[in-house]
Amino acid sequence: MLVDSHTHLEAVDDLEGSLERAKEAGVVKILTIGSSLDSSKKAIEIAQKYSSSNLRIYATCGIHPQDGKDEVEKLGLYRCIDTLKQILNQDPESSSGLKVQDDGIVVAIGECGLDYYLDGEKRLETVDRDKKFQRELFVAQIELAKELNLPLVVHCRNAWNAIFDLLSKHNHYSSSGSGDSRRSREVSTRKFSTSSNNRLTGVFHSWTGDWLAAQKALGLGFYISFSGIVTFKNAPEVQEVAKKMPLDRMLVETDSPFLSPEPIRGEKNEPKNVRIVGKFLAHLRGLSFDIIAKETCLNAQKLFKI
Repeated sequence: MLVDSHTHLEAVDDLEGSLERAKEAGVVKILTIGSSLDSSKKAIEIAQKYSSSNLRIYATCGIHPQDGKDEVEKLGLYRCIDTLKQILNQDPESSSGLKVQDDGIVVAIGECGLDYYLDGEKRLETVDRDKKFQRELFVAQIELAKELNLPLVVHCRNAWNAIFDLLSKHNHYSSSGSGDSRRSREVSTRKFSTSSNNRLTGVFHSWTGDWLAAQKALGLGFYISFSGIVTFKNAPEVQEVAKKMPLDRMLVETDSPFLSPEPIRGEKNEPKNVRIVGKFLAHLRGLSFDIIAKETCLNAQKLFKI
């Protein structure tokens, strides 16, 4: 059994055929990711329409730092977050005024985060304004995840220090001024725990960082998900992380229809190819494929409560 923890099914060609092929490949659960207000609505619709007894589909709702930028600029940050709350369903009888879908389809907030891969021709003040916008958008979604007690699906590109700083500041335990601030930044190879009550948690999707960054992510209580990137010949740092990290914090994904793994790199991706990622990780760690499949499936079930 396999769980594809990150897809964009609204962009997958031949969706029904793709889902059938996923089932044939042993995929039993798929998360389809919202990266804007519109795609968050579509993620819920797809999960409701295509989920079945032998292939469960779940949705996440969030605003990507780049994909959702036009919506935020048009509506404003607070109106966008309010709209995101409406997508998740308002419930005037609950203490927070919110409820997640009663059917359990929405399992996380995101895809959200920081993407500092900015146009080199932009003027410095524009770059600074873009980064400030991204930080504010990310923090708003961190707070929403905490309010709903949902995990985050985190996107990070060229922004490791900034993203760890924000997650540390807004973590349930590290937000207090009386704590030891060094503890949240401590890097070690100890076994990482996620047993804290209501501690902010989530997953760094499609991991691209090095081992130092991975230790910081794990130390904050987050999981790490590997996409087809881990199979690339030019990704030795990602492969090092996959070898060293605790197996009980690992997820697998396709990011379909993007990031097809070797040997089909460059082709359109689909959920069945999560099996290729799993087999590569098994070979990399000297484990059987069945172990990788079982452990990553259990990890996804634990994180997303699916």
